[in-house]
Amino acid sequence: MKNIIKDLIKESLYKINKDKNISIENIEVNLCKDKKFGDFSSNVAMRYSHAYDAKPKVFAEEIIKGIKEDKNILKIEVAGPGFINFFVSKGSQFEIIETILDQEQKYGKNKIGSGVKVLIEFVSANPTGPLHVGHGRGAAFGDCLSNLLKENDYDVVKEYYVNDAGKQIDILTLSVLQRYHELIDENYKFEYQDLYKGDYVWDIAAEIHRNYGNDFFIKDLIKYTDKLVDHYILNIKNKFSDEKFKKIKDISVKFILENIKKTLNLSDINFDSWFLESSLVNNNNLKDIIDYLNKNNNTYTKDNAVWFKSKELGDEKDRVLIKENKDHTYLSTDIAYHKNKITRKFDRVINIWGADHHGYVPRINGAFNIFSEGKSELIILLVQFANLYRGKEKVSMSTRSGDFVTLEQLLKEVGKDATRFFYLARKSDQHMDFDIELAKSNDSNNPVYYIQYAHARICSIFKQLEENKMFFNYQKEHLELLSKEEELSIVKKLSSYPDVIKKSTEKYEPHLLTNYMRELAQEIHSYYNKFQILVEDEDLRNARLALMEASKNVLMNSSKIIGIKMPNKM
Repeated sequence: MKNIIKDLIKESLYKINKDKNISIENIEVNLCKDKKFGDFSSNVAMRYSHAYDAKPKVFAEEIIKGIKEDKNILKIEVAGPGFINFFVSKGSQFEIIETILDQEQKYGKNKIGSGVKVLIEFVSANPTGPLHVGHGRGAAFGDCLSNLLKENDYDVVKEYYVNDAGKQIDILTLSVLQRYHELIDENYKFEYQDLYKGDYVWDIAAEIHRNYGNDFFIKDLIKYTDKLVDHYILNIKNKFSDEKFKKIKDISVKFILENIKKTLNLSDINFDSWFLESSLVNNNNLKDIIDYLNKNNNTYTKDNAVWFKSKELGDEKDRVLIKENKDHTYLSTDIAYHKNKITRKFDRVINIWGADHHGYVPRINGAFNIFSEGKSELIILLVQFANLYRGKEKVSMSTRSGDFVTLEQLLKEVGKDATRFFYLARKSDQHMDFDIELAKSNDSNNPVYYIQYAHARICSIFKQLEENKMFFNYQKEHLELLSKEEELSIVKKLSSYPDVIKKSTEKYEPHLLTNYMRELAQEIHSYYNKFQILVEDEDLRNARLALMEASKNVLMNSSKIIGIKMPNKM
């Protein structure tokens, strides 16, 4: 029905002025929240009156005059400052049920993406330890957003950037080496404060010892320590051969990456690409980006270091690219990575970062624009941290001993469905509280249970239909028997689903979809509790079954995007 109204408005605009060309995509038609204002409303007169040199309300009247008669539309009115409200026939409202039953899994999909190539990078946690619950929100958000983009006909590649080079990986290597020595020599009990201390470090050390014995043992390792971790790293690298140090590093990173992939698999998150930072460092990528920035006067030298003129690009100050000791900073590597994204010819690049990286946004945006020259668009979305609770008691996320709640532990305790949904239930840039006890509960207070139970209830209706040897065989004219306020409300909610999908994608806000699912589930439960579906009147029964089947389809379609299952019974 929305498309019919859009076509009618476009035709009227063309009659008013053939030289103006407003596309269908730019004509907004929305469901009216209050029935007294009609069924659908458009703000087209207010939005484009200036282009037609008219006042909004007068322009709205002119548009209405140009709209040809249509059997589906009973009345059109102007309201407020220039809204055009449409009252549609009862029969036309139910066309959406036919559409849903006909399109099934395709209902809600659209072509607004037109095959635009999108690279979406998310999670990208350093391979220095297991994923913790803080990473979970960005993981769920990125995966759901990817699904939404695909639903809107974008060509999506999901990428995980692996920071397998740099100081943090060296510190991980030292951490493993220290635990490795403790396994071999029980008298070796040196605790170096700046190293990683989680149990996983012991696991890596044990694996190395099983496979290589004492090959990496350094007698009197404690002699090579230093108060400054950088000096400690340098001392060990000098003592070890590069080959041996790299061997421990590679084993450690591989071990942790396998753990990360295993955890993501528990959440049904799979990446198309795992991009290694080391692939940039080991080639000429860093030199190339510095040369390019030098050539374009985006750098200068001060105190024997190379600085990026990021302040000119919106940053609070300029940033170092190459330190005095000739080491490249993380920024230079990140710029090289984003240049690589541009080289791969993506139309749009989406980065999903933790909110603590907000200060990093201007410098990366600035560097990206230098290299993209307008050929690619960068969008950086920030995800706020999630607090973990058990009822009213806040759960400690980490301790000095290296213990923390891993994402794997949360997934195994709460389950994949509740974990994903709870992470997506609030706008991503807002803080959220994740209540473990609520997520595990089997009652209407748990939104996941509530939604899944709505689906299971519908399935039980059709099972009962089969057991009673009845058949579902509706005709179009049966649908007009749906006269109850609750039935019309569900129809209205179902018809808004494509708009929710489109809006969630355009605004990068998956929580709009989780909100929609809760609202639809609430309407289904209210209807189920108030009315009998399998009534004696066969025509009314088929009409109500059609309404329930359409509702089930929409629950299924939305659940696939969110990434949760819809059980047939509970």
